[in-house]
Amino acid sequence: MPSSQMKVIATENFQRICEAYEILSDVKKRQIYDIYGMEGLTSGLELGPKLNKAEEIKEELERLWRRKEQEKLSAHVRPSGSILAHLSLPQFLDGDGIMRGMAVASEVQTQIAKWNAIAIGGNLEVAGNSGGGAATVVFRHQISSVSSIEFMASAGLRALVGLQTSRHLSLHSTATMGITMSLRDGSINISNSQTRQHSETSNGNIRL
Repeated sequence: MPSSQMKVIATENFQRICEAYEILSDVKKRQIYDIYGMEGLTSGLELGPKLNKAEEIKEELERLWRRKEQEKLSAHVRPSGSILAHLSLPQFLDGDGIMRGMAVASEVQTQIAKWNAIAIGGNLEVAGNSGGGAATVVFRHQISSVSSIEFMASAGLRALVGLQTSRHLSLHSTATMGITMSLRDGSINISNSQTRQHSETSNGNIRL
């Protein structure tokens, strides 16, 4: 056996001996190891004066595991929402007010694969004296680290199918281009928008 390989094996064995000594010399760590093994020691359990019994250690470990499971779930399921105000400068100059309408949307996205996600959402929109709502299903595919493509279908007062592509222009700015077709009359709409993130919880949107 080469001397370099023997040195690696000796180093690993020495580390194991040090870990074993640390566990055996600490009463609380030894209790955790006896009940749950190394997994219990590496789970993030905070050792304190209240954890003097096996039952208390078990309860604390289960609490930490439940928290980790919730964090995993949160990483795969992401709820979001938005409020958009439609403003019209020509309408404002004519003296009719600048507000044309408002839209409220929300969705829940879940990751189904490394590059794919499905989102289910709904929206309500008011424009002038009319309004409507729709339920939407979107399939998202991440093409690269800066671009993605979406296929969507919507049912409600506006039944649509569409395709949309997005690209990150910078760390806080995203450009989006989409095309949709109405299932009611076959009309086609092309849209362009740019979104800029102002903070962790808010962003601005310009749509053409």
